[in-house]
Amino acid sequence: MEKQANPAVLGLLGYGMSTVLLSLINSGLVPFDGMMIAMALFFGGAAQTLVASMLYKQGDTFGVVAFGGYSFLWLTFGFMYFGAFREWWTVDGASVGWYLILWMIFTLFLVFASTVAPRVLTIILMLTVVLLGSLGVGALTGNAALSLFGGVEGIITGGLAMYMAFAVLLNEMWGKEVLPLGAPFRKS
Repeated sequence: MEKQANPAVLGLLGYGMSTVLLSLINSGLVPFDGMMIAMALFFGGAAQTLVASMLYKQGDTFGVVAFGGYSFLWLTFGFMYFGAFREWWTVDGASVGWYLILWMIFTLFLVFASTVAPRVLTIILMLTVVLLGSLGVGALTGNAALSLFGGVEGIITGGLAMYMAFAVLLNEMWGKEVLPLGAPFRKS
């Protein structure tokens, strides 16, 4: 059988880098501008859609659901803010809050499913639950401190996703464990 590339590396980078960029904005370190929209639509969204379609062909249901789901999170987020940026519509804090809470629930189920995968993936997803929850409640309540916390926590979450991507890449390229991923929390 012909060796296939591992598309999860690209998906983790799309998730991680987009999350870090948005979190730099949420933490007040950089201003929101068109770069975030472009990153959300193309690397967060389109790249992860491609990854999900590749994983579909490999029969990886978890990968399809996770990367496919998050690709649509990023695509809808980018489209929502593109329209607001162009002044086609407004973005309401309550609707954004509930949007993020729904994605938090989605992610919570991924956490349970991922406990048979490398430990770092489960930790990334647990941190994503905290990230989406803090940003969601922050948007619903107008609590700037929660949004700031989400920004700082998101830098860590996105950074850990980037770490996992590079660990998978280096471990595969070098044929040995260069960067650890951790044993699963439980056996399948």
